[in-house]
Amino acid sequence: MLEERWPQKYLGGSRMPYMDIAEKSLGSIGRKVALWSVDLNLFGSTAVFIILISEMVSSVMYVYTDGECPVTKCALIIIVGVCLTPFSWLGSPKDFWQASLLAVISTTTAVIVIIVQIFLSHDALPENPPYPNPTIFSFSLGFGAILFAFGGASVFPTIQNDMANRSSFWKSVVIGFIGILSLYFPVSVIGYVMYGDTVKSNILLTVELTPIVTVAIALEIVNLLCTFMISLNPVLQSIEEALNVPANFGWKRVVTRSGIVMCQILIGITVPSFGKILNLIGGSLITICTFILPPLMYMKLVDDRSDPKWPVRKIETWERILLIEIMIVGVLGGLCSTLTSAYDVVVTSFSSSCFTEFNTCSDPT
Repeated sequence: MLEERWPQKYLGGSRMPYMDIAEKSLGSIGRKVALWSVDLNLFGSTAVFIILISEMVSSVMYVYTDGECPVTKCALIIIVGVCLTPFSWLGSPKDFWQASLLAVISTTTAVIVIIVQIFLSHDALPENPPYPNPTIFSFSLGFGAILFAFGGASVFPTIQNDMANRSSFWKSVVIGFIGILSLYFPVSVIGYVMYGDTVKSNILLTVELTPIVTVAIALEIVNLLCTFMISLNPVLQSIEEALNVPANFGWKRVVTRSGIVMCQILIGITVPSFGKILNLIGGSLITICTFILPPLMYMKLVDDRSDPKWPVRKIETWERILLIEIMIVGVLGGLCSTLTSAYDVVVTSFSSSCFTEFNTCSDPT
């Protein structure tokens, strides 16, 4: 709609398409809300990846060193963050599109390994897996994790903007979500049926750590690396634009992006539990970026009749009801999830952060 209404400005592409949509539909305030929500969302989400990679590496080291734990998880968070920093220096997603393909291959292989390993380890499974009834607190935390799964929506306009044929974007969305559902739904169902409430936030740390599972963990680390590069990029570009950092590669880009990753490392050692940060981001920022702003911006743009030359668009009644329902579910679920997750994070930061237990070595699983 932006391209057909303001072709001179948007047909050539946009560096921050999501924010441009927000500005044309909700004004300058809408742009600021979208900018802060998207940037904080992706910033926090990619910080989760650093913690998650550290947890998986720590668990593998713990098992294969017979519990000697040569490097603590807190130290690994710093090491992993430093290792990921150079990858943040790359340009835009179109410069490393191969990362998406590599991420899909890695995740598919890891999922197959997890399912096979669960059935092969049936003797080690609990005889009577616990299935406790949910409480308001546990449901709210779980809802935050569910919302987190939709966090990539704010990156969609950037991906579409880099496509050679933007009209085919809907195909990539449909294929992408079908692929994700076919991968993660069997894992979640089988994992919960077999382990019940004892299944951990990262199911790779729940199954028996055999050599093939170690390979799956390595592949999942590759997936997280690729996702880190893609998801953090819009944040980096928006900050660089605000600071007038040149778009081409140079020392200013290196310094700016390295500083951003260092901030993520600081978050990781403050709250070294990826599940707690994930729930908080899912309930707050992703609710705004995915469940509230997109339907609202779409309806505002379609209903805008300020220029009679614009092509007339219409939203069917059933579609408008569906969009409003999505917003209501996002608001109510997001509020409950945000409050419970924030409480959980505060309790953790005071009781078990790396600042108080940096050299502590315990079973990461």
